[in-house]
Amino acid sequence: MERDVKRGLSSYVIVSLLLHLIIGIILLVGLDFSKPKRPAASGQIVQAVMMDENFLNQQADQIQQKQAKQQAVKKEKEDAERTRRERIEEQERLQAAEEQRKSAEEAVRKAEADKQMKIAEQKRAEEKTKAAEEARKVEEQKAKAAEEARKLEETKALALKKKKEEEREKAEAEQKAKADAEKKAKADAEKKAKAEAAKKAQEEAQKKAQAEADKKAKAEAEKKAKAEADKKAKAEADKKAKAEAAKQAKEDAERKRKADEEAKLQQELEAQMQQGLEAEANARAQARSGQAAGEVDKYGAMIVDTIRRYMLTDQTMKGKTCTLRLKLAPDGFIISADTGSGDPAVCRAGKAAALKAGKVPVPKDPAAFAQLQDINLLVDPFGG
Repeated sequence: MERDVKRGLSSYVIVSLLLHLIIGIILLVGLDFSKPKRPAASGQIVQAVMMDENFLNQQADQIQQKQAKQQAVKKEKEDAERTRRERIEEQERLQAAEEQRKSAEEAVRKAEADKQMKIAEQKRAEEKTKAAEEARKVEEQKAKAAEEARKLEETKALALKKKKEEEREKAEAEQKAKADAEKKAKADAEKKAKAEAAKKAQEEAQKKAQAEADKKAKAEAEKKAKAEADKKAKAEADKKAKAEAAKQAKEDAERKRKADEEAKLQQELEAQMQQGLEAEANARAQARSGQAAGEVDKYGAMIVDTIRRYMLTDQTMKGKTCTLRLKLAPDGFIISADTGSGDPAVCRAGKAAALKAGKVPVPKDPAAFAQLQDINLLVDPFGG
């Protein structure tokens, strides 16, 4: 603006100088440099001067008009310049607004790009976290599977150990039951043997008392003393047996119950088997010569079959035998059983079976029984 003011002042100065220069030239041109003439009249001189003033006024008017025109042109130029500047300023404002808009759009685009980048980074981080979590879960599952496998192996090992322990306990229980059965059978046999012996002694004493009347008092005394001794021995034996039975009652309760059931069933089966054995013995006896020898062989085979039914056998006894010596009562009760030559395992099993059987079939013929009351038998577990 200040520059425009200075420019306007300079134009006025130039115009003023030009105006003064023109006026000076006109004044110089209007001067008469010829010799002075005598004036014809004084009025003409005044008229000349007047004409010069009009001319000057006209020139002044022209100059003013020119200046006004110049001022108008100048104003138009200034208006045009102002309009141009305003247009340029408007263009600059619009350009600045456009640049500002572009900058805002660029900022928005950049913000959106940053947002998308952050979202992508967050997504990658989430995927990485998810992958790490899945990997951790896989490791946990592997560890859990390994732990379960270890526990399963421990369970199997414990189950195997428990099974072996149960088998061992079962074997010990069976062995103990077998030993108890043998012990009981032996005790019963000895008890019966003593009873038979006492009975036989009493009969002999009675016979002797009848034969020797003079020794009756002494025999009666001996008989009474012996009876007292036998009674005392029997009482002691009964007391010992009761104590042993009380001790083993808890362990033998179930076994005795089964034994009673088996005995009952055995009694029912023995009649049937007796018939079968007698038939089998008769068939074998027919092949042998001699009626007495056939009777002995028949009942000997029946006795062996009876013992074999009560034997506990295994495959290691196959092809092996043992000789058993039995002492029998007239009713078939086994008074004693002793082993002879043969396999030790077969001998033990045969002796235990004889004591467990307790009683075997015997012939009613006294002559035949006389040959069987003290007999040696060859026992083969598998009937070879």
